[in-house]
This record gives sequence, C-alpha cells and structure tokens, in this order.
Amino acid sequence: MARIRFEFDSRSIRRIMQSDPVRQALKKEADAIAPRARALARAELGSVGEEFADSITVSEETRPRGRPTAKVTADRNDASDHEYGAPDAARRRILGRAARTPPPTP
Repeated sequence: MARIRFEFDSRSIRRIMQSDPVRQALKKEADAIAPRARALARAELGSVGEEFADSITVSEETRPRGRPTAKVTADRNDASDHEYGAPDAARRRILGRAARTPPPTP
C-alpha cells in the first residue's frame, strides 16, 4: 500500500478561513442559535420578551486579522443585564444557553 505524505502549509490558513464553505458553516450555526435565543427570550422575559426576541439578529464580519465570524447579538440597552444579571434583572444567559455554551466559572 502506498503512503501519502501530507504537509500542511500554514500560509494557506487565511484562504481556508475566508473560504465560502467556512463562512457558510459559521452562518449556518449562527442561524440555528438565533431562533433558540428568541424562543428563550419570549418564554422567560415576561413583558419585554417579545421586544428582546425581536432585537436578536445574526451578523457576519471579518476580524482585523482576517478571521471570519458570524455572531448572534441582542441589540438592546438591557441585553447585558439579562445575559449576565444586574440589580434589577436576573441572570438569564439567553444567548449563552441558546448557543449551548457552559456558564463561566466563578
């Protein structure tokens, strides 16, 4: 059996990261997270739940060093209060739970 030798050229990583298949995979994952976040917001945030859910969007960008991203954000002034907690808002981790990320360790 013939052996195949593969040598990875690290100079190609930027092209790989910025390729359409990678960008599509990132967008697909963000598009799957957003509806879960909207559902959690509607179910848990009472009177502001619908407005909070409507503020959840998916955006794509390329970081300064060339890394593409697709992210789910809530564009509200109180979004961080609901995500991380505040004196007048319980910590809900709407976006973190929707993305199925573990909570930060204290």
